[in-house]
Amino acid sequence: MRELFHCLYDPRMRKAATGFAIMICSLFLGCGGSPQASSCAITAIHISPASATADHTASSSGNSQHFDAFVSSAANGCSFTFNALSNATWTLSDTANAEIGDQQNVNYGTATCINAAPAPITVTATVPAGNGSNVSATATLTCN
Repeated sequence: MRELFHCLYDPRMRKAATGFAIMICSLFLGCGGSPQASSCAITAIHISPASATADHTASSSGNSQHFDAFVSSAANGCSFTFNALSNATWTLSDTANAEIGDQQNVNYGTATCINAAPAPITVTATVPAGNGSNVSATATLTCN
């Protein structure tokens, strides 16, 4: 034990021990000694496909269209994987002529034409940006 304390009296060892202690504290405390909020945020998304047509009189696969939302841009220095987003809230501009599912692994992002619509229906996906706001994108669905 005496040898351990003796090495701290050596100026070279004291510098090394001090540097090591600072490095260990930095690992545990981070910059400034407090947790830092992430500045990564999604700045834009897009929907695929951008437009689609479905026949309301067709069988279940022909009267619907699946849509996916993807990150298309993010804040500088942030990266996201190119996977379909699973946290989008899907809405339609015409719920009398179409509906869209929100159940994961069942009908999530799948719009179904119930009736022929007089105009293209706007499909909107909205996701949390990661900074307290939301980001949205639109596509169109024509129900014949």
